[in-house]
Amino acid sequence: MEDNIVLKKVEGGSIISHPPLFSENGRFIYVGCGADINCFSVSSGKLVANYTADQNFGRIVNLCFHPSDDKILVAIHFNAVVVFWNLIGTQAAKLSKQQELDLKKYNVVNAKCLSRKYCSYDVDCIFISFKLRASSNNDINIGLFALEKGTLLHKFDENLENLPHIWSIGGFEDVPYFAFAHKNIIYIYNLLNYKKNKIKLGSDRTVTVVQCHPNSNTLAIGDNTGRIVLYYNVIHKNTRSQTVYHWHTLPVNDVIFTSSGNNFYSGGAENVLVKWFCENTETRHYLPRISANIVHLSVTEDSQYIAVSTQNNSIIIVNSQNRIHSVIQTFTWGVNASNADEFEKVFPAGVSFDSRSRSLVTNGFPGHIQFFSLDQSQLAFNLDIVCQNFMTKTRDQGVFNADVCLLAISDDSSWLATVERRPFDDKYVVNDVLKFWTYNEKSQIYKLNTYTSSVDRISKLCFRPSVDSDGSHMVATLHKDMYKLWSPYNLSEDKKNPIKSWQHEYTSKLYHNQPLHAVSFSEDGCILAAAFGPSIVLKVLDDSDDFKTSLTHGFEHIRFLEFGKNASSWMLVAASSARLLVWNVLSETLLTTIWVQVERLIADPISEYMAIFTPNNDLFVFTPNNKNLVYKKENIFGNNDKSTSILWAIFAPKSDHQNGQNSSWLDNSTLYMLTNQQELLKFEKTDTLQKMIEAFVEDNFDNLTPLGRIISNKEISHTTEHTNKMPEFETLIDEDKSAFEILEEPAHLMLPLETQLERILLACLKT
Repeated sequence: MEDNIVLKKVEGGSIISHPPLFSENGRFIYVGCGADINCFSVSSGKLVANYTADQNFGRIVNLCFHPSDDKILVAIHFNAVVVFWNLIGTQAAKLSKQQELDLKKYNVVNAKCLSRKYCSYDVDCIFISFKLRASSNNDINIGLFALEKGTLLHKFDENLENLPHIWSIGGFEDVPYFAFAHKNIIYIYNLLNYKKNKIKLGSDRTVTVVQCHPNSNTLAIGDNTGRIVLYYNVIHKNTRSQTVYHWHTLPVNDVIFTSSGNNFYSGGAENVLVKWFCENTETRHYLPRISANIVHLSVTEDSQYIAVSTQNNSIIIVNSQNRIHSVIQTFTWGVNASNADEFEKVFPAGVSFDSRSRSLVTNGFPGHIQFFSLDQSQLAFNLDIVCQNFMTKTRDQGVFNADVCLLAISDDSSWLATVERRPFDDKYVVNDVLKFWTYNEKSQIYKLNTYTSSVDRISKLCFRPSVDSDGSHMVATLHKDMYKLWSPYNLSEDKKNPIKSWQHEYTSKLYHNQPLHAVSFSEDGCILAAAFGPSIVLKVLDDSDDFKTSLTHGFEHIRFLEFGKNASSWMLVAASSARLLVWNVLSETLLTTIWVQVERLIADPISEYMAIFTPNNDLFVFTPNNKNLVYKKENIFGNNDKSTSILWAIFAPKSDHQNGQNSSWLDNSTLYMLTNQQELLKFEKTDTLQKMIEAFVEDNFDNLTPLGRIISNKEISHTTEHTNKMPEFETLIDEDKSAFEILEEPAHLMLPLETQLERILLACLKT
């Protein structure tokens, strides 16, 4: 059993769990991603630094600068821990200390720092909204805590609703105040004496956003009808006045004032950023066709840039002229396509591997699929499958957008098959749309080849392995109680430039009225196995008979099927929810039964290794022809993380894989997983030397760009000549990689290219 295998995060995780924070000079933007902080360049949208904290602190709920020192970045974590980071230069940071809040039984929902100048306590403070940890009660409490010591200074009596922008602080050049809302009532507290007054809206309106003016006693609220109301002089009830701004049809998700307070921005589910002018309710500027619902807004101190966080896990940087400046896009989420049952699961189309671009392919923007490059660990591109405009919601009627619910790619990546589905209700019935796409060598992209619709719901797509040199292909589509086979045929007789299209070739018969759950092609593509209820039906594809034989053992329905590869190609692995079965296809006998709960079964496409995942997040790697496990990992996410589960998993062949005997199951392929936290993870091998090198690099090169690593490496090399501090590692730093990375950096972060040409040319010669 191998013990040198580690679980590593590749990409993903939310960068929209809180409003992004601009640096003081507006050149960088800080965003929490899980328990870590990512620093992005505003000009390019690229990641320039990452600050890693203890994962036991929980995810970051908000970021702010220390009220007394803008060189200290304060991160507030879900598990009531405040972490202080010392910013070094423009990008690097060092963890200075951590402080637990006096909240033993609570989790933090949101937080904002407050200077001692603006409250009655002679200490820097932090507002914390919190809720009970193990409670179904969704009410939120709020309190004022000492920032440095974490002690409770003042608790407010009222409860809040669990909305991201339901409270705010402001008025720092007038009378500092704190405002929050509960349903249709807005509460305003004077922070100098804690006197309270309130505003009540009509019974049919609910407050969704509360935003205080940074300087004056002006309060902006957004409600469920799309109105934005500005209340002036909110501290004094007798002289209070208001102005109504109304454009949004749907509830307002966020409102943010510019630093001067003369303008404000708003956004919601219309996917439009609106710029308002406080002095004129009728004048407004729009930025339409935002990629997804707007959830957070942030603005720089000079009001030159606005950060727009969207629901598909993206941050759009907009300049003051309402034009897109850059986009921060990591792993795309496709969760806002619809609210029907078919799309409640994240990434409904699953995960496939594109061998041509070495990318994982899954759902992206609504109606799109995304290609995530494994070699570069970044989003390569999105492909529009539906080819329809995305329709936003309306106030009174549901809007049903089509999305990609299934996809499959041939092993040579010459064909792509997709199924798109539009959610429907009792009044509308819409067919599934099956599309075949061919890879165009000239344009280097998949293009639509065949379009067909299916009245029967399609539950799965499966390509047959290529069986000869001319690339003969076949696709099986699974339906409720039958499967269909599709194959390409020549539309023209031109042998030099053949034009192919896809046609329906065969439909299976019902098998004892049993539902169909899984199919699998043999390695040579000659046999198709289909699981009807508890029985497995084998069909020889070149034979006209409906099936050759059937295999049955027990009464549990078979949910997964995988043929073995290489030395195990004559074996068929089947899995129900309670056990694993291994069949000999040649003799039609059952070889092994293993009682284990199976949540997912996957097979390596280039080796005989297979993996199963259990409902408890246990991983077992095995080969069908050996009863001994190759690898076992119980509860792969640890005992402290019970909320994470695996949605999809896949073996992706490495670029340098070699056929033959392997010393490890990870030698030729990598096991990738997508979780319900929308993170892409992988298992990889490590060793003692690699760990020592990584530790050295992390100590000396943490949070640095390629340019910073070059400079630091020279300084470290100079130091080691005199101190002999770990000199053996000096030649192990990957200088070749750093030479290429310097070319990808924004121009303002580069050294003059003429000073780096020698390193780049040498690196090219080595590769």
